[in-house]
Amino acid sequence: MIRFKNLNKNFGESKIYINANYSFKNNALTCFLGPSGSGKTTLLNLLAGFDRDYIGEINIDGLNINNLSSDDLCKYRFNNVGFIFQQYNLLKGYTSLENVLMGIHLNSSIREKEKEKRAVELLIKLGLEDQINQSIETLSGGQKQRVSIARALINNPKIILADEPTGALDSEATKSIMEILKEISKERIVIVITHDEEVAPYADEIIELDNFNIKVNSSLDKKIISSSSYDYENEEVAKDKVEEDDDNLKDSENAINKDNVPKLSKNTALKLSLKNFKIHMVKFIIAALIIAFGVSAFVASMGSRNITNNVISEFKEKNLFYNKGQAPGYDNGKVVNEDLKSIFNKLNDMDSVENVYYQYNIENIKITYNNRNLDMTIKTPTSTSKETMAYGNMPRFGKFEIVLSSNVANRITDKIENIIGEKISLEYTNKTGEVEKIELTVSGLSNSQYQDFIVSTDVEKHIYSRYNIDKENPAAVSFDMKNFDDIVSIDKELKGKNIGIFTKATEIKAFQDSFTSLIKLYTVLSYLILIVGILISIAMLYKISIERYTEIGLLCALGYTMKNIKKIMFKESLYFFAISTAISGILIKLLDSVYIMQFGYKLDLNMLSYLILIGLNIVLTIGISYIINIKLIKTEPAIALRK
Repeated sequence: MIRFKNLNKNFGESKIYINANYSFKNNALTCFLGPSGSGKTTLLNLLAGFDRDYIGEINIDGLNINNLSSDDLCKYRFNNVGFIFQQYNLLKGYTSLENVLMGIHLNSSIREKEKEKRAVELLIKLGLEDQINQSIETLSGGQKQRVSIARALINNPKIILADEPTGALDSEATKSIMEILKEISKERIVIVITHDEEVAPYADEIIELDNFNIKVNSSLDKKIISSSSYDYENEEVAKDKVEEDDDNLKDSENAINKDNVPKLSKNTALKLSLKNFKIHMVKFIIAALIIAFGVSAFVASMGSRNITNNVISEFKEKNLFYNKGQAPGYDNGKVVNEDLKSIFNKLNDMDSVENVYYQYNIENIKITYNNRNLDMTIKTPTSTSKETMAYGNMPRFGKFEIVLSSNVANRITDKIENIIGEKISLEYTNKTGEVEKIELTVSGLSNSQYQDFIVSTDVEKHIYSRYNIDKENPAAVSFDMKNFDDIVSIDKELKGKNIGIFTKATEIKAFQDSFTSLIKLYTVLSYLILIVGILISIAMLYKISIERYTEIGLLCALGYTMKNIKKIMFKESLYFFAISTAISGILIKLLDSVYIMQFGYKLDLNMLSYLILIGLNIVLTIGISYIINIKLIKTEPAIALRK
């Protein structure tokens, strides 16, 4: 028995029902006939428990549904109501059988095989034997509505609510569907909401909204029904009838507890989540690719510091002379530093400086290569910071190497580029007046236009130790800066003390700035890629969710609680996370290979890097999905079904 008692319902300022009282006939087909705006959809939403914003009572077999919680309403719908919709509201990508089973999945008292058997029997009974395993996209309108009817009947509900069930059908299909509904009404209450008068002949009773109340349409009803146990002539009679039956109402809480509790098994939730994920797989994979690309690029930017360190280390190794500095007494005849001894002492006292020694002018040096000689009248200390290389590298400590100026190389060979790697002799007169010879390997050629050469610190000191130098008149002070990264700050500090020095600080600062800028640019781009990936993924996931509004509304109508729906969607987000993480892992390995090919070094990837990669994927897949899905799930069923 379905009864309205003193029902009041408004939409804003518009009144729909005012103290409406009505009792629906049992085991009958009741048709609510009327145009748009006549309260038909409102009636359905009230009976379904979709709309609880009303005053008064709606009693279903003594159960006042307005007192129920959201979960109890789902339980009420699952145990009592079957829905048939104008637009069918069948799940896309599902077969006829799978759609029908959606109406009974929550019934834990029936075995899965029995559920499937019941669904198959219903479909056969409704003339869909050949369409049982057919995708619903391939069915005709009439066939889709038959599947919808089978879904409504599968859990043996007490009430069938049909919302414009023939609105999308032709006359032949309308006749077929109404005959089925007429047959169904012999065993349960069937309420058809329609504006189609062709449906009227099938009704046991036709009702309409009259003066904000529900009344029997007497002009049509008399032609159709020979007798009616609910032949109310006026509203007062209806009210009296409702009041007489008040004493027979059951306690709402006890009534709801007698029904089956809708429960979604883990196995069914897994099957449904896999099915849904498969249906939307392409969009999920595209979103996963976008997120994975952003995440891997972001993690790669963090790991690129290893490349930074290695490139700088490689630069240091190849350019050790960049650490060398010099404080000369004179430069091109101009005084640079007057008191070299004071500068020597200051440099020696600095913790950031090492290998401080005096440099001297050396006279009468001979360079010999393949029987060709070059005599140099005087060799002044060379400031390596002012030199640039044409070929090869600067001399390395302990390798007995020498760099010749292009001027010198042109005088001892015809093909200067071929002299690199060759042996030459350096001759000078020692303290005892004897000629000494030291054999050195040419490591490179400088761009200097003067007759000059550069040797490593150990070779230079060796020559000073053997040569008859004037220790009281040094030409310059040489020193090494311990840390490559401190060269710029040391140069600034010494010049701030009015010490004239030559270093490679300008070049090093430019190198550091350019590399830092490159890393910053890559990091910014990585963040942008990540952000753009997030935004695109949100848009795609939101699009997927919009397409699923009807699905969520349908699940609510079938009795699925928010917890049930969350269970399905959470599993879908786990698959999404797994795919995104797997793609991220592949992309980060590809980026690692690209870095090796491009720079010769791997990314600095460690356990923390992979934890960050996994963490970002969790946030951007499960997190975003959860936020979007919560909004989707919280949408009122009636609103969701209209989207």
